[in-house]
Amino acid sequence: MKKLSVLILAALFLLSACSGGIHGSFLELYDAFIARGEGVEGYEVTEIESYEGMEFFAVRICLNTDDATSVDDFVWFEANVLYFEDIAEAQAAYEDNQSFGLGGTCLQKDNILIYWLTGDYFEDLYKEVFTTVFG
Repeated sequence: MKKLSVLILAALFLLSACSGGIHGSFLELYDAFIARGEGVEGYEVTEIESYEGMEFFAVRICLNTDDATSVDDFVWFEANVLYFEDIAEAQAAYEDNQSFGLGGTCLQKDNILIYWLTGDYFEDLYKEVFTTVFG
């Protein structure tokens, strides 16, 4: 019985360490997007926000910062990055995207999703940063 208790505690510890690792990767991805746009005009990464067991941020790139004269003139492109506490929720969101295509292009790594609209001019940038963090 004592061995079983130790095994259960060890399993719980490993499970919590793994989920922390996934969240750590989400934070690493956030930092990588910030570093990629360092000093680039029209590039911004929003703060990480939380909503109902999900954390998210957006990467926004403005195509025409020099010639826009009003807010309506700016052309923005955006990728959204989501971290789900539950991998089943992340998988369901990914499957919804694949079957309906509502989010455009979507990549998944464990509990983390990134998506952007199909035809986004900065698709290569999003993929580059994502693959730099996740290999």
